[in-house]
Amino acid sequence: MTNPILTKRDSESEFDYKVRLCIAKLNKEIDLDWSEIIDLLKLECSPDHLRKLSYAYKEMSENIDNKQLESVEDDEFLDKLTQKKLELQKERVKLQAEKNEINRWIREQGRSENFYEKLILAVENRPRIQVPKYRIERTVSDIGYTVDIADSHYGKKVVIRGFDDEIINEYSVEIFERRMWNLLNQLITRIEKEKIKHLHLFNLSDSIDGILRMSQLQILQLGILDSAVGYADFMATWLNELSNYTYIDYHSCQGNHMEIRPLGSSKGDFPHENMERIITLLLKKDLKDNPNITIHDNKAFVYVDVVGTKILATHGQDEKNLENSIKDYVNVYGKQIHMLKTGHLHNTHNKTIGMDGLQNVEFYQAPSICGIDEYSVKLKKTANAGANMMVFERGLGRTTVFDFKLK
Repeated sequence: MTNPILTKRDSESEFDYKVRLCIAKLNKEIDLDWSEIIDLLKLECSPDHLRKLSYAYKEMSENIDNKQLESVEDDEFLDKLTQKKLELQKERVKLQAEKNEINRWIREQGRSENFYEKLILAVENRPRIQVPKYRIERTVSDIGYTVDIADSHYGKKVVIRGFDDEIINEYSVEIFERRMWNLLNQLITRIEKEKIKHLHLFNLSDSIDGILRMSQLQILQLGILDSAVGYADFMATWLNELSNYTYIDYHSCQGNHMEIRPLGSSKGDFPHENMERIITLLLKKDLKDNPNITIHDNKAFVYVDVVGTKILATHGQDEKNLENSIKDYVNVYGKQIHMLKTGHLHNTHNKTIGMDGLQNVEFYQAPSICGIDEYSVKLKKTANAGANMMVFERGLGRTTVFDFKLK
């Protein structure tokens, strides 16, 4: 016996009949499959397509006046259902996007909390360093000394090859340590020869490589936190050893590779979130009992007077023209600047741009501990790994530079 639901009623239009059968199928009032319904209604679509459209129309039919449907033709029926289906799909995509954003925020928050938990443990569980038991007396002098180190990129692994596949520069955590011990030996030799009792050491930043972009993951030996802790551990030992021979004022800047960019933020969104501050915090804790070291607060710009020579130190990532930068900083801050120290380009460059009595006004771009890498090669700014010591005399400014080449 034929199910009466399958029979078209006299009062029904063709459109109403087709809609009623589709809804009856969804409500399990008939046992036909979707292919049989398509044959019965003589529609030209797939069973799956009709099933999806039927769900959409069931919802639509609850909100549309039936009188408005009486004049709808068969093709219009499918068009309306298709439009409704698209609207529903759009809403599902929006909901999925919101869900993905919430999950991403949760993951970022989890990573952030884990980061700071590890940081707290790193600060609290610092190994104790045997500091010197004697104090080096600083004497008033008309001669001052500075040492510049820049762009250590601790945690980065580099192999730069030449045209004949020869290695031009190779770098790793192990090579960083070897170069720094080499530098220490050269510094001690110079300190003993010049009888230096006090020097200003400028760390011009990018101490670790950080993660500015996803491609860096291919060249990192260590993650951000492990790099920062590892670098701080080494530098605490290194500075402690150097402090056996001279008093050290340690200054540090903030580099672009040191930026922390939470929640997918871009360059400069969080200017004070910088790993160099954390490294400085660790060094302060490690060396707080050392009578021969002052670890100064980390700053984006370090302004120091060395026997009358006014020095401004910054990493240099925002300096497009160092000559103009000196003039601009003088105008902005109203302070005399005799020397602008920067790093960033892994390339040594200095130029005199003016004078103040017998003192020159100049900029000095320091070499890097890392040496050339992919970035410096791309800019065609290459130089050997190294560091320097400068001698300043009161009233004369910088008079001597000692260059230290590091293999």
